[in-house]
Amino acid sequence: MTYIADLSIYNYGPFRQEHPDPKLLAVGWLDRGVAYNEGCVHRDLVRRLLNLAANPVNLTRGFQACQYCDRSGTDQNGEHGPRGNGEIRVAGASGVVYAAPVLICHYIAEHSYRPPDEFLEAVAALPDPPKKFAIIAALNRELHPLVKSWPSTTDQEYTFHESNYAVAVCGGIGAESARRAAEALIAKYSPDLLISAGLAGALVADLQVGATIFPATVIDSQDGSRHETAIQHSLVGNTSVGRTILITYPEVATVAQKQQLAKSYGAHAVDMEAAAIARAAHTHTLPFIAVKAISDDVNFEIPEMSRFIGTGQFDTIRFALHVALRPWLWLRVVRLARNTKIASENLCAWLRESALTNTIVPGRTTEHKP
Repeated sequence: MTYIADLSIYNYGPFRQEHPDPKLLAVGWLDRGVAYNEGCVHRDLVRRLLNLAANPVNLTRGFQACQYCDRSGTDQNGEHGPRGNGEIRVAGASGVVYAAPVLICHYIAEHSYRPPDEFLEAVAALPDPPKKFAIIAALNRELHPLVKSWPSTTDQEYTFHESNYAVAVCGGIGAESARRAAEALIAKYSPDLLISAGLAGALVADLQVGATIFPATVIDSQDGSRHETAIQHSLVGNTSVGRTILITYPEVATVAQKQQLAKSYGAHAVDMEAAAIARAAHTHTLPFIAVKAISDDVNFEIPEMSRFIGTGQFDTIRFALHVALRPWLWLRVVRLARNTKIASENLCAWLRESALTNTIVPGRTTEHKP
């Protein structure tokens, strides 16, 4: 990409003018061989820039790769790294307009580039883009009813599904998978709120299959840390399903383990990911909520599944072969599949309404040790 010093007159090659406009100034046209100003940029400004970058102007036939990530633009597997083929324009004071490459968002987020203050002031004056919330689930089948018609993009590790107001990713089973997916989503989209969505097991008899809960508190069973969610700021926060407690446990809980978790923590439901997503939200000072649909009631003994989970994914084929040789498990597996479908549909019904109407709850996460 052609280097142009910040705040110099923009007159880029493919769009070169004989008499360049003195009020059209360049920002973010970096080159690996030239030092640039470093510093922090508030995430709200990054969000505004990302909103502009979603609809770039002056598209070119080829793509420009980030020189700071990889000069060739591909990784060792031949996959493309960060790249762009367009520009964004930001109107400033006194008729000035700033021209920046779409890669400016990447430069800021990943390489600590800080554009000139006058450019950032112009970005801050832009209208607020629609709020976007991020949904993180474990498995595709949990969110399929919601995202099946959403446009999707795939990078080297994740598939992101995006609507007007929401972006969703299925990051895998367990705390570490959830944490990594949350971090990737935050870095790519700078969302306004994180939602841990998915299925959960009931720890109390009052919660039946298909019930959707919005926990006020998420507890990590590994260290006892408690995360208060932002659901208290919404109408549903004043209902019984909005005053529930969710406990995150490192494995698929048995009936005996469910009973112990309910007794030890006063929890109403158990999952495997929410606490990790809550911690990511806390790290990035983002509000957080959990939305969980019950897929197994308190007395339902899920067939042993932990051995079929590896690197965050469930080995369906191995599990099916395991069950096929054990007829006494067939009815339980059929019942679990039916209940999972009911729970996923109910979960996505609530998420769909929020994604279409941009209704979301304000608030911040807090964390403390008992």
